[in-house]
Amino acid sequence: MAGAGREDQEDVWLSRQLRVLRDMAPARRASVRELLSQLRPFVETRGGGIHHFSREDLEKAASILPPELLEAPIFPIVFSRGEIQDVYIIRGAEAAAAFAKLTGIKGLERLSSGDFFTYKSLVLNFLSRYPSLGVIMA
Repeated sequence: MAGAGREDQEDVWLSRQLRVLRDMAPARRASVRELLSQLRPFVETRGGGIHHFSREDLEKAASILPPELLEAPIFPIVFSRGEIQDVYIIRGAEAAAAFAKLTGIKGLERLSSGDFFTYKSLVLNFLSRYPSLGVIMA
């Protein structure tokens, strides 16, 4: 019987963790232009919550990104932990290009899967400059 109680506690814990992840994960990404057209820029999360964007972050990004990326649905950029320590995955060529441009690097390398990757230090640098434009997923 004690084992069943522990399993119930583990199920509750796991359910909470999944809810937190859904609340962080964007249901969709939006373009800089779309977000700047909103009075209070946001996208919904998979859990039904809201990911708010700083207008200041968006305006800084708009002043740096090339015109073709202003229309691309790239924000928030989702950083997923890679299999290697301190490596993060960015899915989508436009999101990777925006990240590189906003971070001031030439570009990102690709994994054999085709996804782009970067390093923890660059992700932290990006989030320190544009805190509302990215989300780290476990």
